[in-house]
Amino acid sequence: MANVSKGPFITLFFFVLLFGSASVLKSADILGDQVREAEIMMGGAIYLHLCGSFFLGILCRLTSRSSRCFGLPLPALFVLILVVLDESIQSLIPSRQFSWLDMTVNVFGVLSGTYFCSVIAMAWSKTKASD
Repeated sequence: MANVSKGPFITLFFFVLLFGSASVLKSADILGDQVREAEIMMGGAIYLHLCGSFFLGILCRLTSRSSRCFGLPLPALFVLILVVLDESIQSLIPSRQFSWLDMTVNVFGVLSGTYFCSVIAMAWSKTKASD
């Protein structure tokens, strides 16, 4: 727990709950219209998936700087499992449908957000080292 930044961890936890709740509520057709309105406001569901997962990826890297597997921090691996499970479970819900595109965008978003934040951190540390 020493490698975990508490502020980003709490923020990550909150947004995983928020995005997960939106998916569950849409599946249960509770506030489904509001979720769809948010998708439309973002330009479509795919953009909402991409922005949300990219943001989660950034928070994963900010939460834990140590890499565990494939250069990813443990929170990123956990979030990747969650987004894959969420999309996979949708195939079992009559009002929803499984989408390879949604799953791919979610995985890409988390990975690119995590690596984007890593590149920024490396560039920042090199700038600090040269000063």
